[in-house]
Amino acid sequence: MVWGLSSLAAAPARGAVCAADPQSWAQALTAQLPLFLTLALSRSRSEFQVVLVGQPQVESFAAEELADSPSPLQGFRLYFTTLERRLVLPQQPPRQDNPLAGRRSETLQLAYEAYVLRARPGDPWQLVRLQVTGAGMPIRDVTHGLTAQAIRRWQQSGCPLAGDLELTRSSSP
Repeated sequence: MVWGLSSLAAAPARGAVCAADPQSWAQALTAQLPLFLTLALSRSRSEFQVVLVGQPQVESFAAEELADSPSPLQGFRLYFTTLERRLVLPQQPPRQDNPLAGRRSETLQLAYEAYVLRARPGDPWQLVRLQVTGAGMPIRDVTHGLTAQAIRRWQQSGCPLAGDLELTRSSSP
């Protein structure tokens, strides 16, 4: 597969983490991904929430093989997993003596492989490809799916760390 530099001209990233070394970038991303992905799932009206994102694994690769560009690219492959959960409510109304009767949760564990590139040192990293697989599920390209959107929103937000985010409340009624 060949990717051109045009696919790297995406989001204007502001934070220092956006251009950090691959391991620091991956650590910051996976720490914030539960928040950004749960928001994306919520917006899409999914019943699932992201409970946990596993520790990232970073692997270097020859980015020149992936791009038809005269300038050398830097890149890495990122592996991470997510654990997602949804609450399944009973079909019958709950009994008065036990309002939790019949409720259960379903979990879904997914494994991701991301290709992340940049044109030159100091530029922000850009997600260019994302694949997912899970139990009994073939590998699928989800480069334009909700998880990729959540990663790009994190990047557009300046690659914030946990302490960088704050919830604000509108003062208008």
